[in-house]
Amino acid sequence: MQASGASALSELQKPELQDKVSETLLESIDETITNLLSREIVDALYLHLEKAHSVPKNDVPYKIETLCSSLNGVFGPSGTATISKAIARKLFAKLELIFPIGPSRTLSDYVEEARVRSREKVS
Repeated sequence: MQASGASALSELQKPELQDKVSETLLESIDETITNLLSREIVDALYLHLEKAHSVPKNDVPYKIETLCSSLNGVFGPSGTATISKAIARKLFAKLELIFPIGPSRTLSDYVEEARVRSREKVS
């Protein structure tokens, strides 16, 4: 049975290292939002992502834009930027990477940089 194009692409992007980054990202999202807000908010966010966007919790690392869109709907652009940066800082710390200095980026940009730098770190 052939997977859909998007699903097949996601599967290609999930080698062992990517799984570690994705797993660490999910932990970072959980811990950051729990620390900033509450566990109940994290649970409500995952429920919303699954019900409204058909994104189960384990797929969230591959659907960052959907996560940020949902956060933006509740917290607005500045709140989303603050939460996203906190998630990114946690991710970089857990991966033992130096957090990039410079202009703020989107969570997707930070995650992509973490993936690239994790691959380079292994090489």
